[in-house]
Amino acid sequence: MEKGTIAIVNLQNPREKVIGMIHEILPSGIVIRGIDVNSFQDWAAEVSRNAEAQAICPTTMFFPMHRVIRCYEDEDMGKVPSFSTQFINRTGKPIRDLFL
Repeated sequence: MEKGTIAIVNLQNPREKVIGMIHEILPSGIVIRGIDVNSFQDWAAEVSRNAEAQAICPTTMFFPMHRVIRCYEDEDMGKVPSFSTQFINRTGKPIRDLFL
């Protein structure tokens, strides 16, 4: 994976899952701009309504490598749409544009 990839990062201690755009992968950790997966549907709803004051916004985060369980690219898997596909279908906007 490289800078600009839309990815899902699974973390431990505490257990979290984040979707976002990779900014950097370092030996010490990963820098990603994104949101918690648990907030994804609410965030997409806000974006689709063109809410001026959004309660959920992407943030740039650093996660130390000892917390990273796995990191995988957000992509369609057969008939199961990726988060990116779900987002564009719901909002009409590419998810990448909101992670810049």
